[in-house]
Amino acid sequence: MADITMIKNYLVQADGQLGTDELALKFAALLDLLKEWNEKFNLTAITDDREVIIKHFIDSIVLVKPNKSQSWQTIIDIGTGAGFPGLPLAIIFPEKQLFLSDANAKKVTFLKHVRESLGLKNVTILHGRSEDLSNSKQLRESFDLAVMRALAAFPIALELSSGLVKPGGQVMYYASLKQAAEITNDMKCFKELGCALAGKYDYVLPEDMGNHTIISVNKLWKTPFKYPRAYGAMKKKPL
Repeated sequence: MADITMIKNYLVQADGQLGTDELALKFAALLDLLKEWNEKFNLTAITDDREVIIKHFIDSIVLVKPNKSQSWQTIIDIGTGAGFPGLPLAIIFPEKQLFLSDANAKKVTFLKHVRESLGLKNVTILHGRSEDLSNSKQLRESFDLAVMRALAAFPIALELSSGLVKPGGQVMYYASLKQAAEITNDMKCFKELGCALAGKYDYVLPEDMGNHTIISVNKLWKTPFKYPRAYGAMKKKPL
């Protein structure tokens, strides 16, 4: 069984209001499931308990503190992989609707098992490629927030996500410090996709396990229907 006290201590460091027994127990259950399924499906290269807690759980919820005033109700995690940041966000935001998307069938199976095991009734799992989901009539411009962590280079990630977000909504992109330094509001992708750079939030993970930046993007108007393009076209000629 995962060390509940250790998890609770790191949650308190991230945000004092998150240091509850209920949340710590859910994160402990998530850690146990991740370790169990990782042996079969190779979900993550990070296997040490402390590193999983910091590099997956705490890193996923970093965006909460600087955005407490936001009234997001529908959040989509694009290319969620083993469920990050979507699963931790679903745990700490039971009142919000979280949609976790991935194209990998094994990872989708894992995500569904976690949802049932933890009783996460606010989670919907979407199986499909990001560009196909973005072009879906049901999902197009229907979310308040899109989050992306370790997905793709920024212009590609924004093209994959912007069509899913409502005008007035936001995109949050987890970036390295090097990536963040290269992102400016005069980049072609912002104007083409109906977006603008809102800000950058630098943070340091506990135990010196990483310095990163969250890029905050505002969706200003509707994204043209020609976006997103096929992934090959995006990669060959990023906006």
